[in-house]
Amino acid sequence: MFNIIKLNINEETKSYFLGFLLSLCLTLIPFILAIKKFFSHEINYIIFLICAICQIFVHFVYFLHLNFSEEKKWHLITLFFVIIIIFIVIFGSIWIMHHLNHHIYHN
Repeated sequence: MFNIIKLNINEETKSYFLGFLLSLCLTLIPFILAIKKFFSHEINYIIFLICAICQIFVHFVYFLHLNFSEEKKWHLITLFFVIIIIFIVIFGSIWIMHHLNHHIYHN
């Protein structure tokens, strides 16, 4: 029984450590590119965006332990629902503010 607990702690610790290293690398790459200016601004923006998206997935997999297994299915469904709600709130607010701004300045 203690071997199972020890193995589980080691696997979980390895997961957190690997996630931390990947997050650190995905943070340092854009930082170094911004400081040293190896590429043009457009290419830097693309690399920054790719690193940010990769870091989101690293956090989901290594820190929140989200995967496509049967037991974690409801966690993923909840995450997708939250993303949809956030999308609706943010872009709905922008859309409303744009139309309010349009009606105020154009009698």
